[in-house]
Amino acid sequence: MDGQRQVFLVTGTPGVGKTTVARGLAELLGGAYVGLSELALKEGFITGYDEVRNTSVANMDGLSQRVSQLIEDEVGTLVVDGHFSQDVVPSHSVSIAFVLRRAPWVLKEELEARGYSTDKVRENVESELVDVCLTETAEKLGADRLCEVDTTHRAPREVVELMLAVAQGREPCRYGHIDWLSREEARELLGESPDCTSS
Repeated sequence: MDGQRQVFLVTGTPGVGKTTVARGLAELLGGAYVGLSELALKEGFITGYDEVRNTSVANMDGLSQRVSQLIEDEVGTLVVDGHFSQDVVPSHSVSIAFVLRRAPWVLKEELEARGYSTDKVRENVESELVDVCLTETAEKLGADRLCEVDTTHRAPREVVELMLAVAQGREPCRYGHIDWLSREEARELLGESPDCTSS
């Protein structure tokens, strides 16, 4: 793989630690880092603001064209960070997509600490519970280049080292091994009784 152009995606629900570990992975690989939200703001790919979700709306087509240009111009490794990276980066360019996961009950605390609104916290926690980012990425890329990484209670450096090992072929790329809904904490988060069973 040395000398070849490689593109790694780092995606996942807001709050799972994407930016920190994506920057760290780019540094260890000696590659370039691209944060999609930052790029959209810096280069004018924002088309409006979603008052309901309290977030900027990006021009996805324009952003996709710009990212394609960056990939074409980059000789070595590129690490692209963003929860919508699978919708922006051409699928044929992707070497590995890392989908970062975090236990929803831990994610809830993280997003509340960031000052997210109750509705925004709920939307993102529910998204993590039912694997939205994972499913969307799998639909775009297929499962063969998809790697789930659980960041719950792991230091960023530990997560980066694991991702690096996968990128270098020293660790397997694992997909489909995280199931939050089977956990008692998830049932409590959803307001269900831990003893509740369906008939």
